[in-house]
Amino acid sequence: MVTNKLNDQQMELLDREDNSDDDFNFQEDDDESLEPFDPTKIRVKTKPMTMDLLLKRIEYDEIDLAPDFQRQSDIWTTKAKSRLIESLLIRIPLPAFYIDATDDDKWIIIDGLQRIHTFKKFILDKELTLTDLQYLTDLNNKKYNDLPRHYQRRIDETELTVYLIEPGTPKEVKYNIFERVNTGGLPLNPQELRQAMNPGKPIKILKNLANLPEFKRVINLSKKKKKRMDDHEFILGFLAFYLTTYEDYPEKKGRKYFLNEAINQLNTIDYNLIETIVNKFTIAMKAAYNIFGNTAFRKSSSSPVNKSLFEAWSVTLSKLNSQEIDILINQKEVLKEKFIQKIQEDNDFNKSISQAANKVKYRFEKINQIVQEVLSC
Repeated sequence: MVTNKLNDQQMELLDREDNSDDDFNFQEDDDESLEPFDPTKIRVKTKPMTMDLLLKRIEYDEIDLAPDFQRQSDIWTTKAKSRLIESLLIRIPLPAFYIDATDDDKWIIIDGLQRIHTFKKFILDKELTLTDLQYLTDLNNKKYNDLPRHYQRRIDETELTVYLIEPGTPKEVKYNIFERVNTGGLPLNPQELRQAMNPGKPIKILKNLANLPEFKRVINLSKKKKKRMDDHEFILGFLAFYLTTYEDYPEKKGRKYFLNEAINQLNTIDYNLIETIVNKFTIAMKAAYNIFGNTAFRKSSSSPVNKSLFEAWSVTLSKLNSQEIDILINQKEVLKEKFIQKIQEDNDFNKSISQAANKVKYRFEKINQIVQEVLSC
């Protein structure tokens, strides 16, 4: 059986297993097989910008440097930050910055967050102390205010190349641009990307649900997985299929599009509906644990949590009333036996839960079928 509490060593082993297991680390979509967007809708302009102008934006809180999606906005070492500042001082051109400027009052960094965060720490906050410089070694242990004026001026007048995504660019196009240019040392995964582009209300909803003890008990993710927003993606999958039934899943557009649309929808969702969803989600998590225990949302007791099973089981359970859930709990051995039998005997069902983008409607139908068979016993 999978224990409810895993020690750090066990969690790391699971992490390594997850990286090679399609149950968890699935491919969301084969982009080549999906409907492409209209390339004429791309609205990107090049804007030369001095460091001084960029810093003004930061100073007046017109650039989001602490996005809620954050894996972390400040993950560079002091040495890496210092070498970046040294590059400015010796006039090495920097790579271009990509920015979502569809809201002119609050730019979102698509590519270049670590660099811009470093500029802020060194020039505005005066916190960064230079260290391990390769050429200007006499500047080691100095902060911005300690630099000779000609170096300060050189930094302030540095010209940066900035690509701005302009207003009117559709969300679907923005996601694609974000994916293509996200080139950092640890590129954003799809869920981090979604959260980067949807700050505010959607992230608060995901955080709220991710912090529910009932959810944590059945998922029990490692810190590493949580840091990469895997818990938020589980929950977004639930929300997507709760708000849009599996019968209406857009097969031609695919899973990425479906989840992107779901997180967009959270921006305008009614607070009364949010309260209902929280209650339904909590009920589903309790029911899953009471039925499956520590094997909830897994193919077997030794398997990692499976996103496909999480979405199908959690949404199905959330649609049941309390009497129906009580029946399933009382008949849990029958239900589990039917579920195991389905995995062992139905090859199509197995395929549908091996990759979350495959046979979506089929897995929902079969899990609904199992539930209805038990309820009719």
